[in-house]
Amino acid sequence: MQLKSEKIYIGEIPVYVVHPIREGKGPVIFYHGWSSNALAQMSRAALLAVNGYTVYLPEALHHGERDPLEDYYVVEDYPVFWNTIFNNIEEYNSLYEFITAKEKMAPFIMGHSMGGMTVLGIACKYPDKVRGVVSFNGSGDWGLTHLFIQARFGVNVGRNWVLEDVVDARSPVNNLEHLADIPILMTNGESDISIDPRAQAHFYENLMQVNHTSKRITYPLLGHFVTTNMMDDAISWMDEVSTRK
Repeated sequence: MQLKSEKIYIGEIPVYVVHPIREGKGPVIFYHGWSSNALAQMSRAALLAVNGYTVYLPEALHHGERDPLEDYYVVEDYPVFWNTIFNNIEEYNSLYEFITAKEKMAPFIMGHSMGGMTVLGIACKYPDKVRGVVSFNGSGDWGLTHLFIQARFGVNVGRNWVLEDVVDARSPVNNLEHLADIPILMTNGESDISIDPRAQAHFYENLMQVNHTSKRITYPLLGHFVTTNMMDDAISWMDEVSTRK
């Protein structure tokens, strides 16, 4: 079984596209994590495509061929992490316009880690332009994640950090009104020490006050990984969402 894949550019954004063999279920945009790249998501894209989805893998700024960093874990580059998320969000509309013109429907948006944070931010800014959201090992409480990252990676930016107010203002947990009608699935490894799952748990508790159909699945003893079980759960959830009226 051979899946057709291609590399395209949507504006300045390199995007890998993986096409399904049989009649498609619609588009999915998959956002990669910090220090990864779009091409490294091909196995995940293949699994989605085998199940009928057309998958778009955009390259984030400062990754892959887009001015990559030499070292992604230098404390001085910590603001780049957040600015990359913000840039992903700003670029979404270009992807949306291209994909909906071609596919005739809004995409599911899916991402891991930084990508899992990105998709929740996109949903807040463009609530009418997403079919559903899947956040793998992400967080919708960016302020809490900011604190956990400082503790985990030895980042100490102080209370007057230049992006403090921006991160707080754009955090999904502070913009819940935009997420009330969006199907959202969150998955987290319970032993994740990179993006602490307690931030997502806090976000989910708040989200459930306005969005009673959102869902969260946790996986015991799992770290910062996307497993085949996670992918299977996500695909089953997207298939179920697609049947809703």
